[in-house]
Amino acid sequence: MIVSVFLSHNKEDKPFVRKLARDLDNHGVKIWLDEAEIKVGESLIGKIRSGLDKVDYVAVILSPNSIASSWVQREVDVAMNQEIMGKRVKVLPIMYRKCELPGFLLGKLYADFTEESRYEDAFEKLVRSIEVVFNKNALESNLTGATLGQALNKAAIINLPVFSQPFHRQFQYIGMSIASASAAVAQGPNEVGNIIIDNDDCHMLLEAEGNFINYVEIDLKKTAPHLQTQEFDSVPILGSLSINPSELELVRKQTHFHAYYDHRKKLKISVSCLYDEAPLTVGFSAKYYGM
Repeated sequence: MIVSVFLSHNKEDKPFVRKLARDLDNHGVKIWLDEAEIKVGESLIGKIRSGLDKVDYVAVILSPNSIASSWVQREVDVAMNQEIMGKRVKVLPIMYRKCELPGFLLGKLYADFTEESRYEDAFEKLVRSIEVVFNKNALESNLTGATLGQALNKAAIINLPVFSQPFHRQFQYIGMSIASASAAVAQGPNEVGNIIIDNDDCHMLLEAEGNFINYVEIDLKKTAPHLQTQEFDSVPILGSLSINPSELELVRKQTHFHAYYDHRKKLKISVSCLYDEAPLTVGFSAKYYGM
């Protein structure tokens, strides 16, 4: 389930709020931010009320600016009333600049972002409190992994082509109905509902569970023969499939197997050599994400 958060704040605190929003978004959290949600000509009060009604959490950015803001007080009043009435929305105080907690938030634990050097620790506690897996690599200041451009360059160096439809960004097929996936790849399913696409470069399996695709696997034939004892770089492999490595967290690395989490899409991505003299294989699964 995708977690959603409304960021209640004062306009003077926008730089911090935008950074927080980007980092939450990179963790797969759906953000409600006024500048992104409210369009010219729309009712400000109506849109904010609608936003508050749809989210799981209301994060109140606390600072001398926000506690003096009547708008922030109104937003929190609505959220607190929903929480008191037993609705699922919960209020999350976030201390950005030291200030006295307003009465309606007394007694609530808050995330302390007042020290910039401890941003990462505070952010980790925040995302864990809303039951989201923390990914250090997804923080805006920590995006030090290979970019998509670097991955593409590495692929070119080893003469690995950048694959086009249907052999790129295979995560798009996860969760599709068999009929929709079949139409997307222009290939019918076999008797058990699996879809197999084969050409000189790739062998791809869209594996069905029930009426939906729950696993995707692609063999990159040009990487064979490979040995399980042979080291490999998974970055150009991901690049050839148009996947940005900097958006992933590397969670396990062995000689023949690399595992990543894509926290935004809630996927586990593996790059592996399944047996000696095989090609390198990339697998995508939502079922084993977080495991």
